Amino acid sequence: MRGPNLLVVASAAAAASNAWYACPLKTIAPGETASADNAMVECADLVVPLCYPGVCTSSLEISVFVKRIPAISKSAATPQAVWMLQGGPGESSVNMEDLMAEVYLSANRAVSVYTMDHRGTGRSTPLSCEENNNPYDPRVTVACIQKIKQTFGSVAPTAFSVTSAAHDLANVINLVLSTTEVFVYGLSYGTYLVERLMHLAPAGIKGYILDSIQSEQFYPTKDSPWYSNWDHDVATPVRTYLSYCDKDSYCASKIGPNATAYVQGLYALIDNPATTSATSACAAILRQVPGYQTHPSWLVNSFLYTMFKDYNQRNLVPAFLYCLNRCNTADQAVVTNSIDLLFNVTSDTQLLQGVGASLTGTGHSTVVYNNIVLSEIWQLPSPSVGQMTTWFQDALFGAQNPATLNDTLAQYCIYLGHNDPICASFSNYNVNFVYAHDAFWNKTATLPPGTSVLMFTGDLDPATPIKYAKDEYATMVGGQKLLLEFAFAPHVILSQSPTNAGIDCGTQVLTSFLLGHGNLATLNTDCITQVQKLNWTTVLDPDMATKLFGTAKDIYGPGAAGPNPAGASSSGGNAASNGSANFARATLGVLVVLLLLVSV
Repeated sequence: MRGPNLLVVASAAAAASNAWYACPLKTIAPGETASADNAMVECADLVVPLCYPGVCTSSLEISVFVKRIPAISKSAATPQAVWMLQGGPGESSVNMEDLMAEVYLSANRAVSVYTMDHRGTGRSTPLSCEENNNPYDPRVTVACIQKIKQTFGSVAPTAFSVTSAAHDLANVINLVLSTTEVFVYGLSYGTYLVERLMHLAPAGIKGYILDSIQSEQFYPTKDSPWYSNWDHDVATPVRTYLSYCDKDSYCASKIGPNATAYVQGLYALIDNPATTSATSACAAILRQVPGYQTHPSWLVNSFLYTMFKDYNQRNLVPAFLYCLNRCNTADQAVVTNSIDLLFNVTSDTQLLQGVGASLTGTGHSTVVYNNIVLSEIWQLPSPSVGQMTTWFQDALFGAQNPATLNDTLAQYCIYLGHNDPICASFSNYNVNFVYAHDAFWNKTATLPPGTSVLMFTGDLDPATPIKYAKDEYATMVGGQKLLLEFAFAPHVILSQSPTNAGIDCGTQVLTSFLLGHGNLATLNTDCITQVQKLNWTTVLDPDMATKLFGTAKDIYGPGAAGPNPAGASSSGGNAASNGSANFARATLGVLVVLLLLVSV
């Protein structure tokens, strides 16, 4: 809907360099023609060194893909620009395009908006040889790693590290925006990249914005933001979410008065093969999926996480639980639909095929993801399978499904070079693809002189919980910093903090920060108190509701409620102890589902 306005705006801006060429704002596949409402903006393929001084050594060069919406008006004498960086790691900038348009229009077209595909992803020089490894074959991983090292040398893991990507950004800012007041926004893992940029402290940057924060400190004796411990952290926002349901009369009438006990009891019934409740028919459907004969509740657990982390889908969770518990004929169709939806998450994970500004698929790179995660944000030694299983079950809505851990850990152990006790049960292929910690790892960045930082965090964020945002704020040296908490926001505040006035609060605050030149004293944050609370009655994603329930209207369906399952004896106590016995290989792509669930 923003396309026509942008089209008029962007076409009036002349390219600043011959390196820039016209391209559509919304990425299209090679050979496709951009639609009339897909605004033409500017793109560039910039050559950068594979290795920067002090990082690694190589004479090779690679390219990074950059996209921008040029400003056509001015809010100040000095031009302004904001970089918007995707999370992941391993994700391209495709999913930033709507946010770019939103910020551009919110700033009255007075601020140029930039993004880039992190090195190794999307249309930048890609590391793409594992995306079709499904069902998982370790030989594909080994061949992929060997191929990349043959191409780029033994320095390849370090060359595609967080620090190397941060140098790309600093390099491009210096090349393209040396006379511009620059701001840098990152979301999710993108905040970790921005924090690394703060360590480099390039000139010309006025302010930083961290949205849904991956903090930098990893402590030996208290909770830390390890990806390996993901579900340990998910439990808190899930309980907060369910407590909000208990306090709402409508939601509580469906799965209350104790929603947490409702979910726990329902899982126990599903996992009990001797149950005579109506739920047994739905459990039988779930057990048909390979790998879930013993714990069909694990499928439900994973599916609920996919909805919980989505702002527009999270209020569908009570209806799904309600249908699963009742399990009449119509509800059984809902359960079947949930399985299809869970595994169709993998539909766009394919080999990267970029041509200019075009791209097939999302541009995700499994190699970049594994390289960065296992080198910097995965606890070593790894938690045991039993521990991760317990965390998953206790979370109730979890990302690290125990049924997929065998393939996941087999792959990780290849990257780690078998250098982890958990790898003892896997074959050693005598290859690896990780890099050593550098001087920036495990240190919170100091705010560079003359800059300020604005931080966003949401209390219902299952990926980057609020406690880590608070830790980053507390340990960051510098006076010009502000942490804003959004009580009902999920992962990523921008575009997901609507107010009753019809504006997005995160976007409005960000715009105030940009147009105020990073001055926190004049920042307008009034909208935070007006952000909408959880809405339990209005379907916000009718497309998803229709796919799941067959309707976007009466999603709870016909028929009386089933007996409240709260209080059913839990089967969770046995699961952690026998989790390793349930490593039947799922054949429907669950490994890729796991990778997508824990990408931030």
